[in-house]
Amino acid sequence: MHQRQYPGPNKDVLEAQARVCTGPHQTRPLGISATDSIQPEMTFGTILKSVRGEISREDMVSEAQMGAFFAAMTIRNYFPKETQWSEAEVSAFEKFQTDLYSCLPPDIRFILDPNLGYRAANPQEEIVKKSLDKILRGEHLTSEETRSMGEAILNGQVKAALKGAALIGQRMNRETYDEVRGYMDSVFAPEQVRHVSVNSLTHFGEPYDGSTRYFRPTVFIAAVRAALGEASILHGVDEMPPKLGITEEQILKTLGARTNLPLEKAANLIEDSAVGFAYVSQREYSPGAYAIRELRMHIKKRPPWAATEKAQQLFTANSNHMIVGYYHPGYEEPLLQLMRERGFNSGLVTKGEEGTSHYAMRLGKPSVADRKAINYTQGFKRVDGGKQEFALDINPESYGFHYEKNPRLESVSAEAFAEAGVAALSGQKGHVYDRILLNSAIADYLLGFFPDPQEAIEQTKEAIDSGRAIARLRAYIDKSNTC
Repeated sequence: MHQRQYPGPNKDVLEAQARVCTGPHQTRPLGISATDSIQPEMTFGTILKSVRGEISREDMVSEAQMGAFFAAMTIRNYFPKETQWSEAEVSAFEKFQTDLYSCLPPDIRFILDPNLGYRAANPQEEIVKKSLDKILRGEHLTSEETRSMGEAILNGQVKAALKGAALIGQRMNRETYDEVRGYMDSVFAPEQVRHVSVNSLTHFGEPYDGSTRYFRPTVFIAAVRAALGEASILHGVDEMPPKLGITEEQILKTLGARTNLPLEKAANLIEDSAVGFAYVSQREYSPGAYAIRELRMHIKKRPPWAATEKAQQLFTANSNHMIVGYYHPGYEEPLLQLMRERGFNSGLVTKGEEGTSHYAMRLGKPSVADRKAINYTQGFKRVDGGKQEFALDINPESYGFHYEKNPRLESVSAEAFAEAGVAALSGQKGHVYDRILLNSAIADYLLGFFPDPQEAIEQTKEAIDSGRAIARLRAYIDKSNTC
């Protein structure tokens, strides 16, 4: 990671956060068992020691942690009885209450007890404080309120505890669709979207925290699609907590491409007839969002932006399409609704490998009503003035790919991924070649670029085997450094 802004985080309190900073039915109260390694008395005591400066900077409970933890404890007052405070939590708080109230900063006392109020230090904090007045009572915000709060968190001078409390609180209250939309617009507003002069453009939204197990083919899929005449835009970061996995940016940097393209340069590469795709880093399109990456380590759970940033629209073309990966259920329909509202011609949300949009090479247990399989895809496409909606499992065997196990590379690194991807686009057959072929062809079929999956596979295979796809990748590497 980059240079740290905050002390800590304290690992024991992070474990407590993992248990209580979650939904109304998933929360695990502390101290249910006397033999549990994480007890509420220890948690409150560690926080108090941190406030008093009795713990080293490396082991301190950061104010962001305190904000997230105390927001969770406050919101749990509105949860079902089984996930409200345990007897051990009540007893531990009573023991430390007087000391906590006398030692905690005013913003954190407000998070612990909203009835105390808080005098904001500036207009941005006032926006977040007003939002927390609702969030900490289990209430929801309008889209406009959410956008204003998000913009204040990203671009204003807001204390870390208030940021952590707001973001964890929204996740615990389970964001409404209006809140989902507000979060996305706070990062990159619809009025910032610019036009590119291409017939069609497909946005790929992959988890920003990267992959730690499976090959990440998005960069190479974009090169294949460009060779087929379909433009793509990729976006992400160099690294992101909590996984700190391999990202598209790391792969491109290893390949020698420029990874700090401003939006206008990326647009030029998308429009370039010899290239046809581009990657934009979050630090270019939303510096404020990029700057709070470290906060994600301290609030433990993923903030609402972890879902919405994947559906970010940066450009618009004559025909617009989007592919988004997800893992946690409940976001499929909101993500598709975002695409519909913005007028996309087609869109896919896929429960792929590690939360990506990438299909595994082997389908496990098929989807059932209350459990979706890896390779489950839900989407829509506009046809002849109407709209077709669909949901299905993608079974690679149905398209001629037969694997007893879902294969992995021996090494998980940007260098290994870059080498494997280049080898596949250069014609080397194997599971990486098959993975790029399957994912590119089937996604384009579902988006409506091909009338049937077999033709999509044949055309995609020809784009690779002819050398046109690797030529597009090499053109991107060269022109990204000179544009």
